[in-house]
Amino acid sequence: MNENGVVALNKKEREKELQKEEDEIVCLDASFFMNDDYQLTEFTFGSQNIQLFCLQSASTDFDLTGQLVWPGAMLLNDYLSKHIEMFQGCTAIELGSGVGITGILCRRFCNKVVLTDHNEEVLKIIKKNIELHSCPENISPTSNGLVAEKLEWGNTDQIHEILQKHPGGFDFVLGADIYILIM
Repeated sequence: MNENGVVALNKKEREKELQKEEDEIVCLDASFFMNDDYQLTEFTFGSQNIQLFCLQSASTDFDLTGQLVWPGAMLLNDYLSKHIEMFQGCTAIELGSGVGITGILCRRFCNKVVLTDHNEEVLKIIKKNIELHSCPENISPTSNGLVAEKLEWGNTDQIHEILQKHPGGFDFVLGADIYILIM
C-alpha cells in the first residue's frame, strides 16, 4: 500500500470514529431541565382554604422561581386574610404572581384580580390554578374575575395592553417576594 492509501485509510478511520462519537451524543431539550412536577397543595389563611398546584421545592433556574410559594406570599396572605374588608368590591393587580396564591385569595373578596408574571412557564401554572378555582359553568377565562397577563417590568407595551383591557385601573397593586433583574 502506498502513502496515499494510508492517508485515505486514516481519513476513513477518523470519519468512522467521528460518526461513532456523534451517535453517542445525547441531545436534551429544554424540558429536561425544567421541573413541572406540580403537586396540589392546600394552604390556610384565617378561615380561607386554598388549593393550588405548585412545586414543593425551589427550581435551580432563577427564572422559574414563580413555581412555588415563597414565605413573603404566606405573610402577605396572612395579613390580607385578617383585613378582607379593605378588598370588598375592589380590583387588584398582582405583580410577579408566581403560582397565583395571593391573587386567588384576594379574588374571594375583590371583584376582579389580574395576576401577572413575565415567564411563560409560570403563566401556564397560573392559568392552571385559575382554572382550578373557576366554576364549571364559566366559559370565559375572565368570567370568574381572575385573569393572567404577561408583564415584563418596564415593558410599556404590555403595561398599556393591560390598562386597555382593564380601563378602570386597579384599587390595589400587590406583590410579595418579587424582584427585577436588570442586565
